[in-house]
Amino acid sequence: MKKSMIGLMFILALLFSAQPIYAMSTVKGWINKIRPGTFESADATTDAATGRVRVFSESEMKVLTALSKREEELKKKEALHQQRAAELKTLSQEIEQKLDQIRKLTADFESKRQKRQQMDEKDITKTVRLYETMDPERTAIFFNQMDRITATQIIMRMNPRKASAVLELLDPKVAVDITELVTRFKADRRSLAGN
Repeated sequence: MKKSMIGLMFILALLFSAQPIYAMSTVKGWINKIRPGTFESADATTDAATGRVRVFSESEMKVLTALSKREEELKKKEALHQQRAAELKTLSQEIEQKLDQIRKLTADFESKRQKRQQMDEKDITKTVRLYETMDPERTAIFFNQMDRITATQIIMRMNPRKASAVLELLDPKVAVDITELVTRFKADRRSLAGN
């Protein structure tokens, strides 16, 4: 009987000496006592449920300090995340602006290129007409001194009868070079059309 009484008294002593369970507001109050201003709380030392003043053990202080540090780290990470998100948004907008500028410059360049090509085409057409109206002997003299690519471009656009008359009067080496360039040009054009 004595043993059971002693055991019962021991259990009752343990139950009455057990730490009470505290509300979140109480825990926040404890943290505010360690680090003031961490949580919004009027009284950091009073348990709202019981109204008692609480004294913290060393292990509780460590836990509360660790929780407070963890919350600060999370706030810092969130602020960093928001800052990076804002930076990424700004960079994205800058990239989009640069792409718009590039698109505009590309369109402008393409327009100028087409105008230049049309002007070049008109100039070449005028030059071809000029050589077609000349005497074949004089045209041959010019073609013998001209670079082969320019001579080839003009010959290819000339009236075939007039072009053959000029080719007959050219230096044989020049005539062969021009003929090879014409053949290569037409072969390349066919291979591009076939693709």
